[in-house]
Parts: sequence; structure tokens; C-alpha cells
Amino acid sequence: MNVRPIYRSVGYWLSAVCALTTLACSGLEGPVGPTGPAGPSGSVPVFLSVSGTGSLVLNDTVFGYVQLPNLSTSVTVPTGSTYKLLVETDAGIQVNSISPSASCYTDVAVFLDGAQIGPVRRVFTANTSLIGYSVSSFGFSVQATASAGSHTVAVMAKQFPSIIGECYVSSGANGSGLPGNPRLQGTLNLIAFP
Repeated sequence: MNVRPIYRSVGYWLSAVCALTTLACSGLEGPVGPTGPAGPSGSVPVFLSVSGTGSLVLNDTVFGYVQLPNLSTSVTVPTGSTYKLLVETDAGIQVNSISPSASCYTDVAVFLDGAQIGPVRRVFTANTSLIGYSVSSFGFSVQATASAGSHTVAVMAKQFPSIIGECYVSSGANGSGLPGNPRLQGTLNLIAFP
């Protein structure tokens, strides 16, 4: 009996099985290769996040945009690069009055290097005959482009059009300090994409 065709058939069969599953037929692993080169500087998205440390009190002494406490951060774009920025912010607003007629309109906007980016968000907060020290909130995102250099992003607010009641915008982690002490703490999140 000629066993060569049998050996050859078994060899073909084992080759086919090894091609289908490397688990059973792989050889010993070789040594680990050298570490590859580092990617280009600034090629990874940058994520920055800050939280409010206090309340911005909007009353008849505030006439223009004012930054919410600690809702500002900076990002540096490497030389020769342009980054796309995605900015998200949110916070609470509380009327500082028990009067049923007290209310406020608050304009909130994001600024890049002192210039407004994206639309303004107008938030109406009003007491009722049943609820004093009323609370509302805002949350939105905007996009921008930043060239090489250092850039500052800030969240700012102001009253519109006039003061009907005093309002607190954002707060520290422990709350507004007004009745009910709601956690109005704002956040500013920035993602910079190369």
C-alpha cells in the first residue's frame, strides 16, 4: 500500500485547518517589536471642563455681559494648526424674591477671546402666586474655529431688557444660598479637534 497519497491528503487537510484557525496551529510568538514613533504633536482632541464657583448676581448694577464665576478656560493651538472647537455649557438661574410678580430675562452667550460666538440663549425665570424664588436652567452648545495661539473661552450673562427682579446665575457646588438652596452650579466643557 502506498502511504504517500495518504500523508499528502493529511498534510493538505492540516494546512486547511491551520488556515481557518490560528489558535490550534500557530507557532510560538516572537519577541515584541520596537515601539513605533510618536504621533505628531497636537493630533489628539483636547477636552477641558470647569465648574462654577459662585453665583453671578444680575441686578440694576449690571448693564452688560459679565462672566459667570470660573466658567472660563484656555486652549493653546499649536503653530501651523487650526482647531475646531465644540463648547457646551449649562447652569441654573434663580429669582431672588418671593414676590409673585418677580421675574427676569437672562441672556447667556459664549465668548471666544472676548467676541461672542454662536447665538444668545434667552432664559425667562418667573415666580408665580404659588412659587417664590423660582428656578430655571439653560444648556446649549456652539462651534467655532481657532487658529494657532492661546485662546480663552468664557460663558457670560446679562439681563434683558431691564431689571424686573434680581437673579442668581450659576452657583458653587453647595448651592445658591437663596431659599431652597438649589444647586445652580454651571459647567463649561470644551473639546478642541485638530
